[in-house]
Amino acid sequence: MQKSIFCFLILILIGCSKKEEPKIESSKKQINPFYEKAFVFMDKDSDSSFYYLDKAKDLFQKRNDSFGMGKSFVNMAIIQEKAGDNFGSIETSLHASQFLKEKDTAHYNFLFCNYNNLGVASNNLKNYTDARRFYDKALLFTKDPIDKMALANNIAIVYHNERRYRKAVDIYTKLLDSVGSKSEFYPKLLLNFARSKWLEDKNYNPVKDYLKAEKLSDNFDDEWTKDAAYAYLSAYYATKNIDSTRHYSNKMLTLARKLQYPEDQLEALQNLIKISDGIHAQKYFDNYSRIEDSLTNSQNKAKNQFALIRFESEKAKAENIILQKQREINEYKILRQTLISWAIIILTLIISAIIFFWIKRKRQRLIEDANNKLHAQRLDFSKKVHDVVANGIYEVMTTIEHQNDLPKEKILDKLELMYEKSRNLSYDDNLQQDFNERITGLVSAFDNDNTKIIIIGNDPEFWLGINQFSKEELFQVVRELLVNMKKHSQATNVILRFIKDDNLHEIKYIDNGIGLPEGFAEKNGFSNMRSRLEELGSMLEIEEGNSGLKLSIKLK
Repeated sequence: MQKSIFCFLILILIGCSKKEEPKIESSKKQINPFYEKAFVFMDKDSDSSFYYLDKAKDLFQKRNDSFGMGKSFVNMAIIQEKAGDNFGSIETSLHASQFLKEKDTAHYNFLFCNYNNLGVASNNLKNYTDARRFYDKALLFTKDPIDKMALANNIAIVYHNERRYRKAVDIYTKLLDSVGSKSEFYPKLLLNFARSKWLEDKNYNPVKDYLKAEKLSDNFDDEWTKDAAYAYLSAYYATKNIDSTRHYSNKMLTLARKLQYPEDQLEALQNLIKISDGIHAQKYFDNYSRIEDSLTNSQNKAKNQFALIRFESEKAKAENIILQKQREINEYKILRQTLISWAIIILTLIISAIIFFWIKRKRQRLIEDANNKLHAQRLDFSKKVHDVVANGIYEVMTTIEHQNDLPKEKILDKLELMYEKSRNLSYDDNLQQDFNERITGLVSAFDNDNTKIIIIGNDPEFWLGINQFSKEELFQVVRELLVNMKKHSQATNVILRFIKDDNLHEIKYIDNGIGLPEGFAEKNGFSNMRSRLEELGSMLEIEEGNSGLKLSIKLK
């Protein structure tokens, strides 16, 4: 059990995470919003804090601020250690050391924190030699008495874990003398001293000091130290008094639950399992298994989450590098093409200057003829637009104005007729265009950021064997489908699939919209589609589904 030791280390690490660099003139200091936001989540959501520190590191890198990168890495490493990811924490701390300068006093606070974190993570992994080396290194970068006391305590912890209890006791004795009994650190140090002293000398009774530390912790509202006292007392009485062990283990379990610290809940339950029989032992064991599984899952999730955040960050950076490289290649191609174009232009100008007078008249004549022809075409097309579109609209307006009870279907028929006439203005172009391209053009008019339409199988081979009339009717059916989708479906994804199997042609439509309502009755849109398809001897089948709309058009 290392609860009181752990509390003391967490106190130091939290202090490190909130240390700030020396003051810099405000005119020279650039705010990093990600770094500031990370500390909003520091004690609430370690994943979010880690995420924003990673973003802050990237922004510092863009600004060529190596110190900022070092600060970000140090705090990320501390978060990883607190979550139990000791290997990841050491890796991140070692990475942070690349950006911190040991000869720059402005970096000392974070150098201290970084080496202290390396010592804590190494101690957790039982790499005690490395832990002492990192603590000794951290001592070089602080003059703060609290920091020095924390490092001395951490070194004593290492000696204790190595079972070199005499050395640990010597350090704790000096620390107790230096802080005095009124210090908030006195109860923690007293607990650690008493435990190491007891393990060094089995004739020494630590109970008096344990109870004293428990009582003193009330003065500072320090329930973590009280929890540690219960743990030490239950361990002491384990082989001496079962009732006392049960009493303090239960108190430890209750307080650990209040503090939401699963490691001590496990230790208390383990003590209770050893001294209980039958149903009670099984109950404690079931709770132990549940908490252990939850703790393991939580630690693994934290490790995976930190790795995923780093992976996504590195992936984004790699993609940015590729995009930057591609941009440079494209810029080079554009520059080369520009130079070639200018060379051609200059060469053309030189040649043009030589033959200018020879072709001037001919060129002017050709330009004049082309302009006249273009002007005539524009007049002709303008006349057609006026006759077909303007007169058609005027006719519909007049009909609506003078016939109040005019049926809606009749108005729609007139508008559809006017549309067909206006479409015929460019019919020659449509005939020259491959029909699959017309379908693609139609679909692209409905494809946008809100609705993505995927076309499959719309190849020229699909339309072979279908006469022009049937193509035009199918074009109208597909357009009707897309208009209904746009108006009613609320779909974000649509698939149009064209399937040809021997002489069978089939068009499948699928979307992820709201689908057809219950009791759906076919109205104009579906009625028009069925009418057109019946004239072609084809069928429209609507498929049942839980969501969206699925239908099939089979051509005969």
